[in-house]
Amino acid sequence: MAASASRQSMKKGPAGNGTLEQQLRLASGLVLIVFVLTHFLNHALGHISLGVMQAGQDLRYAVWHSLPGTVLLYSALFTHVVLALWRTARRGTLHIPKWQAFQLGLGLLIPFFLIRHIMGTRGSEVLYSTYVDYRHELSLLWPGSAIQQSLLLVIVWLHGMIGLHYWLRLHGWYKAVQPTLFALAVAVPLLALTGWIAAAQRLVAEGGTKINATPEQLARLSDYATAGIFLAYGLVGLTVAAYFGLKIWRRFGPMVSIAYIGGRTIKAHKGLTLLEISRLNRIPHMSVCGGRGRCSTCRTLVLAGGETLNEISAAEQGVLKRIHAGPGVRLACQIRPTSDLVVRPLIPSAKPLPPSAIHDRYRWGVERPIGVMFIDMRGFTRLTEGRLPFDVVFILNRYIDGMVRTIRHNGGMVDKVMGDGVMALFGVEVEFQAGLRQALATIVALSEEIDTINRDLANHLDAPLRIGIGLHGGQSILGRIGLDGRSGVESGLTALGDVVNVASRLEAATKEEGAFALVSHDVLATAGMEPTDIGTTRELFVRGRSAPLEVAAISDVTALAEALVAERDSAGIESAA
Repeated sequence: MAASASRQSMKKGPAGNGTLEQQLRLASGLVLIVFVLTHFLNHALGHISLGVMQAGQDLRYAVWHSLPGTVLLYSALFTHVVLALWRTARRGTLHIPKWQAFQLGLGLLIPFFLIRHIMGTRGSEVLYSTYVDYRHELSLLWPGSAIQQSLLLVIVWLHGMIGLHYWLRLHGWYKAVQPTLFALAVAVPLLALTGWIAAAQRLVAEGGTKINATPEQLARLSDYATAGIFLAYGLVGLTVAAYFGLKIWRRFGPMVSIAYIGGRTIKAHKGLTLLEISRLNRIPHMSVCGGRGRCSTCRTLVLAGGETLNEISAAEQGVLKRIHAGPGVRLACQIRPTSDLVVRPLIPSAKPLPPSAIHDRYRWGVERPIGVMFIDMRGFTRLTEGRLPFDVVFILNRYIDGMVRTIRHNGGMVDKVMGDGVMALFGVEVEFQAGLRQALATIVALSEEIDTINRDLANHLDAPLRIGIGLHGGQSILGRIGLDGRSGVESGLTALGDVVNVASRLEAATKEEGAFALVSHDVLATAGMEPTDIGTTRELFVRGRSAPLEVAAISDVTALAEALVAERDSAGIESAA
């Protein structure tokens, strides 16, 4: 049950999913990315042979050229374009993050290349019943249109990957798979480019080129494509005209006063969102999701004038509920002031943060399941009695160095060192179950390390050092708490939540239980291990919990080490099978 709960918790997304308009843009964009991905993978088959490419296209056509596939594809294309133009026309300012500006620029370039491609494929099929196979397409593209086709491929892919990245980065699991996805994001277009070019070159070398359309048909298709391009950029022109028209209307329209507590008081035109007003007036205002209502970093306390604001939408309500927002808290990207306001952004920024800090998802908090371990030295106060300061620091440094090195070697992340105590996190960069297994392996390794430390310090100690370990796992909030890096000192990653309190309680209880480590049954169940195989079952009452917590008390790590080896061997056999 614990493992199932953990898996469910990992499915949690960011604070919110945005408005209906944003959800439609996202859904249509995902459909287009899937289409582009299958198209690019089809190109990559050119590394094998033209026949394999054609077989791949036949399979792809069965999906995307079917009636449902055609309706889905072109509905997604229409929806994505219309909503993008609509959003651009309604913008209150073009002072937007660089990544948004770059993505917007790429999107404006796409019609110039894409319309010719669509007209030469689907247009040719519909108007002239042309058989558009790979032989025909490669014969048309190589070499005259090679650069144009390659640019289209790169532009479309970059546009889609930027949007995908800035959507996924709000999800807790994304960090762990980001290196793999980045490698795929580079490999797919590279293989597609080299694949279709290699196939085209072979086709020309073998004298197998063949165009399934007459010169007259190709000329008419080119004329239609040119007309389509003019129409597309005519719509872009209307969008730009609408943007500047609204801008002019707002400039001469009624204005409102926005007073930022501890900052400036500015005059702004009605119709803009509070986030746009901040950007337009160069007032630092956090917005990790780019003003899409998916995160909560632009949250703002409205101290006066809140009763005149637009009603809270379902999308905004979802975010505010998720962060347990108090009265008067609104999202700056979702409110459009119509009267004077007094506001205080709740994620303050005296001056703009560097891009690396803005795009660090841990700065704004990430919710995900992790393992938390506390380690504490037994009898440290007694150890310090009667010793010179140098001796105490020397012993403590050797102990802390060994603990920290062992934790990191086994995949853990040191959260903080508190005197003779250490707090470590597991599963921050890997999947939850794998992180918990790393934590269990760390317990075995720490037992060996403390023995090594005692041998090294045998001449300095009256009695061997002893430690107690508490380990618990579950949903936690990860974030950078404290210094923000503008002062030259960066805050480290830390964990917050009930899982931290429970792990600390387990470590303290090792004294009462006379155990080397106390590990919750939740951790063992998620890691796929039987508690009775590694220790003695206990029930502990933890403050804030109505029911006792079942734990395994480990005095000798031998059984745990054997269980880990057996689990690893079993996983290896299953993988080989």
